[in-house]
Amino acid sequence: MSLRSAPRTGKVIVASISGATVLLVLLSLLLFPRVGYASKKTGANVAYAKLTHSPTGSVRLSYNASTKTLVVTAKLVGLAPSSTHPAHIHAGSCQNPTDAIKYPLTDVTADQTGQGTSTTTLKNIADGIPATGWLINVHNGPKLQSADQEISIACATILNPDAATSVDATFGPSTSSNENAVGDSKLSVENNTLTVTLNVSGLVPNSTHAAHIHAGNCNYTQKVLYDLSPLQVDSNGNATKTMTFSGVSSIPATGWDINVHYSTDLSTQTGYNPVLCGNVITN
Repeated sequence: MSLRSAPRTGKVIVASISGATVLLVLLSLLLFPRVGYASKKTGANVAYAKLTHSPTGSVRLSYNASTKTLVVTAKLVGLAPSSTHPAHIHAGSCQNPTDAIKYPLTDVTADQTGQGTSTTTLKNIADGIPATGWLINVHNGPKLQSADQEISIACATILNPDAATSVDATFGPSTSSNENAVGDSKLSVENNTLTVTLNVSGLVPNSTHAAHIHAGNCNYTQKVLYDLSPLQVDSNGNATKTMTFSGVSSIPATGWDINVHYSTDLSTQTGYNPVLCGNVITN
């Protein structure tokens, strides 16, 4: 009798252990529902990018009434890597600019990631920062020797209605060609194939532009991952393109951006100028 009862006791013990294990697993899934599979998820199958004007940035004007000096500090991101850009205070506003240069500023110089800075001290500024009538242009560069180099790639209208001694302004689009373009893109992955559809409007009619998916983001663009070039613009300034790339399993949650450049000639900073940029977002 004792020999027959032993195996039955063993089965009961095993069943009890199995039930406890199942219970622990169920409790862990309820309490920590993502622990089991979060590490396996490396990306998404669908993503979008909204393309807006590039470069972007800000400028601060600080006036010292006792010394009659004005310090202008500009910071921009989304410039061509290792580039140089002439800058000026002009008369007018970004919506109604004039060619009249009020004061030349120190060139904006960008590092290898396209982040640029400039600081200028102007002397003998008797009347301080005006309420209206000033704008700051950053040009395509590196010089002003051609129309393409002279275009304004970033503009900031200076407003000072309270006669303050310190004023901040934001760089945005100018009225120059290609600088008011907008766009969007959809990215999807199926069967290890990436499909990218790019739509842009507001470019120069019948022009062509280089376009890429880069590593990084619009504040810190890095190497080219996928080439969408050339982007051909129609007679109305619109462009649409769809391309596929094999061997892509998913789209990362962060770390991709899309750039549309001033031209297809990327051998110079003038042609490389990123007129549009959008971060790829998966949610």
